[in-house]
Amino acid sequence: MHEEWARQEMNGAAVGDRRSRRSLAELCARLAAQPQASFSAACGPAGRQAARRLFRRPDTSVQALLTGHYAQTAQRAAAHSLILVAQDTTSFDFSAHPTVTGRGPIDAHPQRHGLLAHAALALTPAGEPLGLLHLACWRRSVAAHGTTRTRRQRHPSEKESQKWGAGLAGVEAAWPTSPTAPTVLLIQDREGDVFAFLAAPRRPRTHLLIRAAQARKVQVPGTTPDPTSASSGTLLAVAAAAPVVGQLTVTVAAKRGREERTAVLTLRATAVTLLPPRHAKAGEPREPQLVWVVRATEVHPPAGEAGLDWVLVSTLPIADETGARQLVQYYALRWRIERLHYTLKSGCEVEELQHDTAEALEKALALYYVVAWRLLWLTYTARATPERPAAELLAPEEVAVLRRATKQAVETAPQAVRAIARLAGWRGYRSAPDPGVKMLWQGLRRLTDLVEGWRLATSQPPEAIQA
Repeated sequence: MHEEWARQEMNGAAVGDRRSRRSLAELCARLAAQPQASFSAACGPAGRQAARRLFRRPDTSVQALLTGHYAQTAQRAAAHSLILVAQDTTSFDFSAHPTVTGRGPIDAHPQRHGLLAHAALALTPAGEPLGLLHLACWRRSVAAHGTTRTRRQRHPSEKESQKWGAGLAGVEAAWPTSPTAPTVLLIQDREGDVFAFLAAPRRPRTHLLIRAAQARKVQVPGTTPDPTSASSGTLLAVAAAAPVVGQLTVTVAAKRGREERTAVLTLRATAVTLLPPRHAKAGEPREPQLVWVVRATEVHPPAGEAGLDWVLVSTLPIADETGARQLVQYYALRWRIERLHYTLKSGCEVEELQHDTAEALEKALALYYVVAWRLLWLTYTARATPERPAAELLAPEEVAVLRRATKQAVETAPQAVRAIARLAGWRGYRSAPDPGVKMLWQGLRRLTDLVEGWRLATSQPPEAIQA
């Protein structure tokens, strides 16, 4: 694939010298060109040795490897007034590689070992992935696995829920402090419904959007703090009784055994004050938090299927129906980071990586996160910016080979993506949906092979070299 993008992403990596950064760029470009190949096959013997040297350096960390990428993401985001940042955690199962040292438990099963990672992916309001702003990898303690200490017995510093606050801090660290910087809205699923996270210090232009999971005690602003009054109660109950502000039609993505469908949602919205937990420990925040709540409920769900019912909590003020609709639409884009992790596991097949140590796996994963973002970006930028030239996505020889192989025009980003997907078997009939990231990674591998064959065919023949 076009290597210029990889040079840009790795140019600011804190790995010591220009040669190391050049090696990183080459590794990223090769991994992106063959995302489903093994690490060794994609990088080649020289690339594998270069990676081994880099990963063994004590000053090479996940943060150091991604410093340049974070900066490039922030630079891309600077052109927008609002940026969405989706946070999500996933586990990588390396149980099939028992010789890897340093792995830890990833769930309740005692034999499943691997790594965990928490990422923050920047998106435009249209859903275009701009890159990562934070990535943390860690391993759980084998000795502590299966202990019976409850959550309340653990010190705040021992809780994995700190990852949300760490993600917030990481995003702000990668972000400029200029007053003209975009507003940032961090989006989390129900696991992020943590009071300490909601109450964590933030910059004035940084806001949170979380799907509620806890039946927290709340108070409606402007009312008396009497817990027996109708204005007090739990977050979920107050959200259910909030005034209706409008309706919104959304597309529900297809899943196994279920086709894509359209859902009409009723929107309710109100402002509430979240009260701190009764069992807050020393060092945990205790100040009540003013937030806005939107409940989105499906009007007529299909027979036999549970309808959509989201209760969203945000620090971003809601002034009217438009604000409530936007928050629901923004939350729906959180799915992009799940696609990122799907691309890592199914497209890049990172759980098949074979490195000697967990530390080396973490560093390899950091590079694959950039590769997975690039694949995701190629998929969605064609939809978000259909006027973008194909030359911004692919090298000239790749465009030429695509034209010859597919007999299609390859002038714009959507045409390039569709041509790549055709190499993987995408049929491209008039009513066909846009190709997804799976078709793209399969097509890219085929394109790499075709370009290599084209290079061999257009180079000097062996008899000319011998002469």
